[in-house]
Amino acid sequence: MKPFFRFVLILVFWLVWFGLLPCTFVAGVVTGDGSWSRFWWVSSVVLSAGAWINWFWRRRDRLGFCFACIAMGMTLGMLADVYGAFKVIRFTEPLTMIIPLFALGHVGYVCGTLTLASRLGLTGRPKWMKVLVSAVVVYCFVGLGLWGALVYPSDTLTSMHVPTAVYTIFLAVAAAVMAAVAWLDRRFLAMGIGGALFLISDGFLAVRLFQDNWRGIGDLCWITYGIGQMLIVYGAMAAGRARPVDA
Repeated sequence: MKPFFRFVLILVFWLVWFGLLPCTFVAGVVTGDGSWSRFWWVSSVVLSAGAWINWFWRRRDRLGFCFACIAMGMTLGMLADVYGAFKVIRFTEPLTMIIPLFALGHVGYVCGTLTLASRLGLTGRPKWMKVLVSAVVVYCFVGLGLWGALVYPSDTLTSMHVPTAVYTIFLAVAAAVMAAVAWLDRRFLAMGIGGALFLISDGFLAVRLFQDNWRGIGDLCWITYGIGQMLIVYGAMAAGRARPVDA
């Protein structure tokens, strides 16, 4: 398939995602009709499909493994969304499945981002390790700070307090890796923003689950999460268009 038609197809997937998440979220807020939320999980399916299509096109070049990892991360997140959305397929408390799926998804994002950064020569720069370690420390501090403020004091789902703390570390490290590469190369800026939004969305989710959706702000978790996922997937595609400079 010619590059132009590839671009058009990926653009179509993006437009479908935009119709399924941001537009439906706004429609739900404006109309006050919560039924719009039934379409939100489908946006994850669309992003996952777009990620795998991009991998299929790039599977034989030096970035094939990178895009496979990104697609796998998105797919695991999509499976977590589906499990949370449909009560009929649940066989346990939702978080006991959702947390491991998302955690493994973040491992995929870390592997994909580091591979892409390596192929573009970022990991060989003198400041790489300093920037990476600094980002991990800052993001873990922020993530665990949110956990300590929103989850730890709660009497809700106390059995999930420790698992969510461990998951927070996975999420913070993934967001930190994306922030580190974005700091060193503006081609990764979208991914850096996406990782930060993912961390913010989990803060909103903690409000929704552990703080009784205080003042309704927990409902913002879906929009920040969805936009974050989109920026990670499409940000990786954009960064991957650059010419690799090392093996």
